Amino acid sequence: MLILSLIITHVFIVQSIDIIPREILFQDPKYSSVSLSPDAKQVGYVAPDENGVRNVFTRCSSCSYSRQVTFETENPVLNYVWTAVPDVILFLQDNHGDENTKIYKKNISANAIAADKTARVVVSDKPMVKAVIFVNNLISDTVLIGMNDENPALHNVYAFNCRTDQLELVLRNKRFPMFFFDNQMNIRLASEEGPDGEQIYYRTKSNGPATTTDPSDWVEYIRIQHDDKAITLPLTFDKSDNFMYWIMGEGSDLGNLVVFPFEDPAQKEILYTAQKAQIGNVLIHPVDKTLLAVTEVYHKPEIFVANDTFMEDLQYLVNLKPTGSLNIISMSVDMSTWLVTFVSADEPNDIYLYRRWNKKAELFMSTRPELKKYTLNKQTGFDFPARDDMTIQAYLSLPPQAPLLKASQVPDGDRVYANLGMIPAVPQKMIVLVHGGPKARDHYGFSPMNAWLTNRGYAVLQVNFRGSTGFGKRLTNAGNGEWGRKMHFDILDAVEFAVSKGIANRSEVAVMGGSYGGYETLVALTFTPQTFACGVDIVGPSNLISLVQAIPPYWLGFYKDLIKMVGADITSEEGRQSLQSRSPLFFADRVSKPIMIIQGANDPRVKQAESDQFVSALEKKNIPVTYLLYPDEGHGVRKPHNSMEQHGHIETFLQQCLGGEAQPFVPGQYNSTAILKKVGIEGAAISQNQLHNLPRGPVAPSIFYRPPIRAQRVMYPPNQNVMNRIFPVQG
Repeated sequence: MLILSLIITHVFIVQSIDIIPREILFQDPKYSSVSLSPDAKQVGYVAPDENGVRNVFTRCSSCSYSRQVTFETENPVLNYVWTAVPDVILFLQDNHGDENTKIYKKNISANAIAADKTARVVVSDKPMVKAVIFVNNLISDTVLIGMNDENPALHNVYAFNCRTDQLELVLRNKRFPMFFFDNQMNIRLASEEGPDGEQIYYRTKSNGPATTTDPSDWVEYIRIQHDDKAITLPLTFDKSDNFMYWIMGEGSDLGNLVVFPFEDPAQKEILYTAQKAQIGNVLIHPVDKTLLAVTEVYHKPEIFVANDTFMEDLQYLVNLKPTGSLNIISMSVDMSTWLVTFVSADEPNDIYLYRRWNKKAELFMSTRPELKKYTLNKQTGFDFPARDDMTIQAYLSLPPQAPLLKASQVPDGDRVYANLGMIPAVPQKMIVLVHGGPKARDHYGFSPMNAWLTNRGYAVLQVNFRGSTGFGKRLTNAGNGEWGRKMHFDILDAVEFAVSKGIANRSEVAVMGGSYGGYETLVALTFTPQTFACGVDIVGPSNLISLVQAIPPYWLGFYKDLIKMVGADITSEEGRQSLQSRSPLFFADRVSKPIMIIQGANDPRVKQAESDQFVSALEKKNIPVTYLLYPDEGHGVRKPHNSMEQHGHIETFLQQCLGGEAQPFVPGQYNSTAILKKVGIEGAAISQNQLHNLPRGPVAPSIFYRPPIRAQRVMYPPNQNVMNRIFPVQG
């Protein structure tokens, strides 16, 4: 009996799980870009229309009536903004992913749409011009627009009147890549890079509104050293326009929220000191311009409240769904009505309408109601030490059906991870999903990509490697010059950690990512060709020299920052050699594992040549590669029929490589524009029943990478009498 009981304790029942169709995960969601109108009467959102084109819709905030208000037929609407003029919005498009955004005004009143539903007013639609909205204060009829219509590297400032449709030049820009405006929409500050990559802010000599960008009209205001740039940012003026709010990085790793008189920046008052992660969102009253709250995001968002007036509101909302993380989407100008959601990884976001006068929130819409019937993954944030002992934050998502070990079933040093639900009973097939940027970060919350991969039986590891943002300037700046070096080592160390804990099987780990994540995929398969079973590169650069040579002109104002990031310039032979030594293109002959490359032909950041040249290098060595080119996409695949096709190819590729589950797929079934230029290892996708008959890869032994237990980070209390942390009320 004793022998039988021992055997039983090691039997784990793996539950079957329904395949979530790609059509649900990667079709355009029913609700995206959701926002509340300034008067709180309408909620706007972007959704596919009856022809599958993304357009703007509105829904009455006090009823369930929805209506389509834009009627674009070719290029989807990228985004929209409300204006101070009732029933007038501005919306943005580009030309098949080229990022030269166009701006249109639309009257969305019922009468205007009945008269001519396709009518719109052009604000900017010039070819090869990127238009941006600089200022939209939801009070004035005028919106300030930027257009690089004279110099591709610099944006002139225009005023567009949303009532009269008059467009007027405010400032011809011959110098500055950035401007900063006060509440009256006057240009109060401008900035440019200094010779060593520092950020220099200027104000006008007269201290009045700017009329030119001539150097004689501007004086230096604040100089931010390059090491502080990652966590330094001007936010807004107070109601009087005499004081400014900034996040400042000087003398701090995580940053301080400060306020100071515009005339005397030295007189800083610290309102909040970041405790564990950088300051994320800063909530400012839309009219009074007073500080309401700040958030920090380490593993999950945390809210700290500065204004007792709103303490009761925020406490009510946090208690409404204590298992999720509160996120305020938008507010009416009078603050009476809010749109909020609760961030969670294992369910798509529900959006609630909160009315302050009766302290009540009601469910307004479910962004992806069709996913409600499926079991989704959980996502766990954790830390691990890199090889040089730098602390790296990461997220792990396991397949929902994977049995877990209890703390009593693992070594003492691993119990903390078992308590977090991170240790599966059997090592998993794993995808290392590398974020782009690299000055960006992975976040907690629902992700179609995570839901898809975990549903197909893969663990997903997301690493906020050095160079990422959100965890302090030390971590961000530690990535400078480390492309292909220490940033790559962080990914390797994360894999080593996962294998040592029994999370992943060493022989069944793939790497995938977009943009910088695509570069890291190419680095992984060339510099460490035996570590990963296969890789998927999505719009990743293969040659750092040509990447720098081909940057969009409107990035030139941040050129020195880019050079600091990649670690060398193309202007010297030494610099070119450094970039070449970290460019996967020149080591393509080392690739020994299956590889898939996906590229948009209109990508302005990572040109098609970056993928073409790498594929060509592989061909010369007769190395199998699958190459997908999308002629109507840019920096990433955005259109739903293309996205479903892309994920069908990836899913089939991963199944051939790792043996995960897959939904049947036939190239071309979604009528996408994909050009399959090369085919590597792909065969037909295999059904779930057939899959279980496939041989499994060998389980790699643990190497017992168990560093000594370290003291946990100290969570210092918020500044006394300034911030109060919001916790859910238990019980």
